[in-house]
Amino acid sequence: MTSSTWTLSWAGATDQGKVRTQNQDYFYIDPDGRFLILADGMGGHSGGEIASERTVLAVKEILEGVDWGNPPSPHVFAQMCIAAAIDSLRSWVEEHREQHDMGTTLVVWIRMRDKVVLFSLGDSRIYLLRDGGLFQLTFDQIIESELRRRGATRNQAARSPGAAYLSRCVMANRSCEPDVMEVEIKQGDLWLLCSDGLTREVENIDIRETLSTFNSHGAQVCAQKLIEKALENGGRDNVTVVAARFE
Repeated sequence: MTSSTWTLSWAGATDQGKVRTQNQDYFYIDPDGRFLILADGMGGHSGGEIASERTVLAVKEILEGVDWGNPPSPHVFAQMCIAAAIDSLRSWVEEHREQHDMGTTLVVWIRMRDKVVLFSLGDSRIYLLRDGGLFQLTFDQIIESELRRRGATRNQAARSPGAAYLSRCVMANRSCEPDVMEVEIKQGDLWLLCSDGLTREVENIDIRETLSTFNSHGAQVCAQKLIEKALENGGRDNVTVVAARFE
């Protein structure tokens, strides 16, 4: 059986959490299994819930219009999607000036033949569970992580002003370069897209153990269990997960 004949089972779930007054996360799962999108509106800024929804819907529109028989390169894919998202936010801000600083994270998963294309902005994450091992494939784009990437020590980076702030994201008034990567797919691969409402509350070992129940419990139960773990551990932020497995 070739990768082109593998089926993809998936599920998504989201929760406002126990502290936030609204849910600023948004996700979309293509019903044909071609792409998955997740965004987390910036909680400290006005219009976070609008930014995440408009971004996801703008990316969705681009991907739905792609010639899947002759798709663009991964970097062109990412540029097209992010440009559309920025245009959508700019259009909104032109009419709502008070929300000029609205923004969101973005992670996108795209199936292209025998590979998966990933791109990200912000600190939402994409994980891969393969052969029992859990791998974080995206890089947290926050000031602290960017400084460490450039050679700062853990201590230096952690003490830097605004260490926890996003260094890259989708905003109406700025353009950022996403991280883009390709991964060859393997039967049995289990993918997880999630907002930081999950990763700030649940350790990787617990994420791995929960994802390992995908086969026995199914996609929706697995996704809901991750949400429940985040809530049990405090639920201090919105939490959203999208899980998908090649079978």
